[in-house]
Amino acid sequence: MFFIIGTKFITWGSNKTNEMIRCSQCGTLAQFTEKTGMRFITLFFVVPTIPISGKKKMIECPNCKTRFQTE
Repeated sequence: MFFIIGTKFITWGSNKTNEMIRCSQCGTLAQFTEKTGMRFITLFFVVPTIPISGKKKMIECPNCKTRFQTE
């Protein structure tokens, strides 16, 4: 028997930021989405099983989906 494993960064959350922010990637001025995420070891590249990083807070551009890490 063998297992196929990989890693995947999984995010959750959908709160909007209070202020309008300009995306440095696409130039859109919009309220970004606040997200939290962690990197997991996955089984068959689908099922997250073991977290391998701490939680990271980020914001995501609603237009191009680029993520920027926050403090």
